[in-house]
Amino acid sequence: MQKLNHTSINLKRGCYLAPKYNIYDFNDFLIGVTNYKNPIETGIWHSHEKPLISFVLYGHNTEYRKGKKTERTARCINYYHAHELHKNVYHNFPSKHISLEIDTSFLTKYNYTEAEIELALKKSYDSHFTFIKLMNEAEISDLQSHDSIEMLFLAFIENSIKSKEETGFPYWMQSVRDILNDRWNENVSLKELANQVNIHPTTISKNFRQYFQCTFGEYTRKLKVNHSIDIIHSSQYSLTEIAYICGFSDQSHFTRIFKSMTGYLPKEYVKI
Repeated sequence: MQKLNHTSINLKRGCYLAPKYNIYDFNDFLIGVTNYKNPIETGIWHSHEKPLISFVLYGHNTEYRKGKKTERTARCINYYHAHELHKNVYHNFPSKHISLEIDTSFLTKYNYTEAEIELALKKSYDSHFTFIKLMNEAEISDLQSHDSIEMLFLAFIENSIKSKEETGFPYWMQSVRDILNDRWNENVSLKELANQVNIHPTTISKNFRQYFQCTFGEYTRKLKVNHSIDIIHSSQYSLTEIAYICGFSDQSHFTRIFKSMTGYLPKEYVKI
């Protein structure tokens, strides 16, 4: 670690302030999984040698950066430019984060700019699924992991960049999104949804993907899994109970969909 001045630290590639962390080095990019299991003094000003994406798996910290104060809770994701000074004060323990450090070689290979990656993160509705899958692939760490992680990240960037800006949503698509988000644990049919927004089901179906980069069914399943993750980390419910609370037909259905979205079985994810 190289000191920038008396009160800040520049962290070299693969180095973190967390008392416990694992790194998975894939040359063009590096994945770090940091873990704050027990209360510890935090709030050291620091920066990173490489551009870095930080995803909060669970926990809570207050970030100070560019004169602004931001509360970072579960599923919060941030992009940091190389040598960008910031500090994080942790409030909840345990807290766990997934970091992705990007080398210039990756940007050059695929002709991406940092601005494009930062924009993709801001536009994405479901970046947490990508980063949980990245962690899963990193932990598997076999001969296919490098290519799998690269493909996951590239698909995420492309899908996010192509997605429509929220301000460009037609009024009825905004209503569709709000209804689905409000009734996330119900099985709302396309026909019922169309009746509520007074738009033909075919119109919704044909246009849904260009706004959400997934099908109607995929979006509703993502909402259910999204909420199940919160419940898993904040309660003592059994997996059968969580499946019922989140509107899955049974635990088998819940397990199958959860695995497809995250790469983990629910019983494995509980232990993360």
